[in-house]
Amino acid sequence: MSLFSTREPRRFRGVHIYTSERQEKLDRLVEDAKREEQIERGETPDYKPDIASYRGKFAKNLKKADPDRRRLHPGVAIAIIVVLLILWHYLLTGSFRF
Repeated sequence: MSLFSTREPRRFRGVHIYTSERQEKLDRLVEDAKREEQIERGETPDYKPDIASYRGKFAKNLKKADPDRRRLHPGVAIAIIVVLLILWHYLLTGSFRF
């Protein structure tokens, strides 16, 4: 038994940071051709959003803004205004005396 426990190494995640635009265009062409063939045969094509155009443009863990999140509390806003007024008075007169 050891004094300190050892951590397991992180598992490999094969996420590509850099992508090939040429390969993405070719993949889109193939998907469009398959979709057109399905339409010609009378089948309804499966809708898949084009996520390749958004790759690498957004952060990994974006969350939608919480609509219940409260704004700045009025008491905090008033305190900030008072501090700014005191600072402004100090900058004009050079003292904190009123």
